[in-house]
Amino acid sequence: MKNILIPTDFSELATNAVDIGAQLARTTNSTLHILHVAPKKDKAEESQKKMDELLNSDMLKGINVKSVFLQEKLEGAIVKTARDIDVDIIVMGARGEKLSSRIVGSNTERVVRLAQRPVLVIKNKIEHFKIENIVFASSFYTEIRPVFPKIQEFAEFNDAKLHLLKVITPKNFETTTYTRKLMTDFADRNDLKNYTINIYNEESKDAGINKFAQEVNADLIAMTTHGRKGLSQVLLGSLTETVASESQIPVLSVKLPEKKSNNRILFPE
Repeated sequence: MKNILIPTDFSELATNAVDIGAQLARTTNSTLHILHVAPKKDKAEESQKKMDELLNSDMLKGINVKSVFLQEKLEGAIVKTARDIDVDIIVMGARGEKLSSRIVGSNTERVVRLAQRPVLVIKNKIEHFKIENIVFASSFYTEIRPVFPKIQEFAEFNDAKLHLLKVITPKNFETTTYTRKLMTDFADRNDLKNYTINIYNEESKDAGINKFAQEVNADLIAMTTHGRKGLSQVLLGSLTETVASESQIPVLSVKLPEKKSNNRILFPE
């Protein structure tokens, strides 16, 4: 990990994300890029003053920090900056079931959906961000193969136990024998060492993921997202976004490779 991006609106929630990013930067010897995106009507002097105060705060002492100050339309600015800087991870704040204000607001959901880089969503202030138990909730189908190494690398760097989790619901039933073999083959294919296999029955996937994470005292939930847009997003929604909204522990989201659009989504064969 070399570059970490943290968007901020200078709120308490965003500052919590900066604190987590700073802890990650110290551990990985990474450069911290702090981004503020302001509408053109905002006073540049006021925003710059807040940025300077943040850069001079104790939490950032001893860290290589670069500020990115933009006055432009917010939409797409975070994703574009992440691409331009070639960051390894984006850290963003969120609150409850609603995500706060401009930067840590519904924009967090959009970044989770669209960013090609992993996104770490933070809800609360964490004094010591130590990752020992990670729940990786997934279908464990072949589509996750290209991006799982990012999650595996994060787990191995932190020397964390990876709890592989598949939630079975009444609407998406699979036999235990089939699911266990699917997950065992996945673990063997990726040469996992420090892990557990868990099959959890619940009425909904998001409820199962959050309940299991609480049961194992997880420090982080890791998931992949399809990053659906337009009609697909309206109809199918995003499990990752739902979990990120509901979970009180950090959620790491990694976007799956985009597939060709299916114009027959309303009438699948």
